[in-house]
Amino acid sequence: MKFNDTAPVLAPENTPPLWLARLANNATLEATVLKRPIEGRADILSVIRHAVSLYEFQHHSYKGEIGDSLYLESYRSQIHGQPIETVVVAHLNENGETDSVVINHRPLEAALLFSALMWERVDERFRDYYLSGPEAAAMKTA
Repeated sequence: MKFNDTAPVLAPENTPPLWLARLANNATLEATVLKRPIEGRADILSVIRHAVSLYEFQHHSYKGEIGDSLYLESYRSQIHGQPIETVVVAHLNENGETDSVVINHRPLEAALLFSALMWERVDERFRDYYLSGPEAAAMKTA
């Protein structure tokens, strides 16, 4: 049984998650679907806009601050009919701004699909951050 199978689904909110609403100008985003980190608020917002459009829905099982400097959220979704589960861990600096975000997608097959679809959608300057379709396919057979 997977974690989100046993967790209750939270009521949807019509506001951006805390980590995104408080994104610092010098923030860094690392993710399973990325080849390397994305740096800077504007660039992170640019790719997140595309990422959110891939989700068929988001059923959150947890959202909240942990202590004084961490924010955590966990949700499940589907991308092109394929189930995907996500955990977001964000570090909040002394001003309460998100300066570092790590996004973990699972299972691997869903993460590979997500990366390839992002490669197709993002501005060309971000394509090298994601796996192309052939790269994702090669990872599946490895």
